[in-house]
Amino acid sequence: MIYLAPLQGYTDYIYRSAYSKVFPGIDTFFVPYISVKNNLILNKYFAEIKPGNNLLEARLIPQILVKNEKEIVFLSEVLKDFGYKEINLNLGCPYPMVTNRGKGAGLLPNTEQIKKILYAFYNKSHLKLSIKMRAGLENEKEIEKVLPVLNSYPLTEIILHPRNAKQLYKGKIAEQAYSFALENTKHKLVYNGDIFSIEHFLEKQLKFPGTAGWMLGRGVLMNPFLPSEINGISFSLKEKGEKLINFHRLIFEGTFAKMDNEGNAINKMKQFWIYFSYNFYAQKKAYKRVKKTNSTKSYLTEVNNLFSEDFR
Repeated sequence: MIYLAPLQGYTDYIYRSAYSKVFPGIDTFFVPYISVKNNLILNKYFAEIKPGNNLLEARLIPQILVKNEKEIVFLSEVLKDFGYKEINLNLGCPYPMVTNRGKGAGLLPNTEQIKKILYAFYNKSHLKLSIKMRAGLENEKEIEKVLPVLNSYPLTEIILHPRNAKQLYKGKIAEQAYSFALENTKHKLVYNGDIFSIEHFLEKQLKFPGTAGWMLGRGVLMNPFLPSEINGISFSLKEKGEKLINFHRLIFEGTFAKMDNEGNAINKMKQFWIYFSYNFYAQKKAYKRVKKTNSTKSYLTEVNNLFSEDFR
């Protein structure tokens, strides 16, 4: 099973829709986390969970970010009303603006609070629940105290990124933490972290037998063909070019339809190219060329020129 990670600012409903129309290989998409502010859901989240924006053939699971029992019960009710049957609890977001508020990976040292949140959820909601987590907030040993708590509840699965939150996305993967989880969890375990190529995938697959699924994130943003490669699906160079062009077109059209002005739309597309530029041999130059554009006309001219040149 191949999952696409919920990456804030990148894998929004426009990206998910475009990807599912162009590329095979993803079994489950995740909606980047939805949170509560002043007992309300911000308007920006509704577009992400609206069924009409998520007409995908693959499974779709919204992710939630909470700090207490009240928030998880409230969000589960909202998502149930939108027709969802399963949600994912974020215990992995590593950014200080989140962890300092006792959310995401900030919950990991507080096993009593995790117990309260899960107890409230399973007593008040009929939805299914999975968890995406880090190995710890400050060190990867924290998982040894968290896992027994999670084993007490009927989770559908645990998705583990075996780093501590303080590392963000840098430094070595804590392979011993993932091995510990494989040996001690009562749940299906999904691996997440640093799979950027088919070689990386095969290495992890050999190293961690018994893993139930694989969540890919930045690796897909850089190479949208990666899930296909893992599934043994190949394309000719011509087919790859056509798919990349079509993928970009759908992202571009969706972004310009969503944004309130040209400048914001161009900036959003530049953000997309931070990773999409890896599909071109001269990745850094490709990104710089797009980054310099300041209008729809100059942007499309530069993009068309890049597509007429060599890409990977």
